[in-house]
Formats: sequence, structure tokens, C-alpha cells
Amino acid sequence: MKKRDILFSIGVLLLSSAILFSGCKKKEDPIVPAFLVTSITVELQGGGEGLQFFAKCTNDDVQMTKVIITNPILTSITYNLNGNYFVQGELFDLQDPTEAYFKATGAWKIIFSGNRTADGTAFTVEVIVTISK
Repeated sequence: MKKRDILFSIGVLLLSSAILFSGCKKKEDPIVPAFLVTSITVELQGGGEGLQFFAKCTNDDVQMTKVIITNPILTSITYNLNGNYFVQGELFDLQDPTEAYFKATGAWKIIFSGNRTADGTAFTVEVIVTISK
């Protein structure tokens, strides 16, 4: 009888431990999209230099809502991406293809807003791009 009691106690202890440790798992941190931004210098119609920006999400598929671009002199422009979907690594424009931003050197702040395609989680991500020359 004692042997059965000991085995029963060990079984209860193992089952309790399994339940306790399975309930203490750390939830995974959600993936935050990461964006790589590039730019090219273009000639403006009225003369002078302009910039066109392009971005890609390097770690996720995303549905983009908008980007807010703030130039070094703190003028902000919102470019709507109208809920377009982009797969991981797909390059997309941050302005209409026939338009450009007046070129200013310094730090440009670009704020991306949208949703992760996988689970619909909303995100807002800020990227700083430094333009020289």
C-alpha cells in the first residue's frame, strides 16, 4: 500500500508541476514591422533638386494606411497609401510617382502607419533618414 501511495503522490506532483509551468509561459512579443527607407535625387519641373522616397518592410507583410513625412525644416506631409498590401521586401513609393519633395539636407522623419497582414495588428513605426549634399 505504501508503494502505491508514493507513486500516487509522485503522479500528483508531476501533474501539478506540468499545469503550473504551462500556465507560466511568457507570451511572445508581437512582431513590430521594420522598414528600410531609400531615396533618390530627382530634378524638379520648376528647377532645383527634389527627393523621392521608397520603403520596404524587411520582416513582415503589411497593409499600409499612410506615411507622415517631416522634413528637416519641420514641414509635415501625409501621403495616403489607401490600405494597399505589400509583401515582405516589396519596394513601395512614399509619394506619387510623378511628384517629389523639395530636397533639404538633414534628418527626415517618416512615420509609417498600417496593419500587419498576418493578424491585423495596428502599428506605427518611426524611421529617421539623413540626407546629405
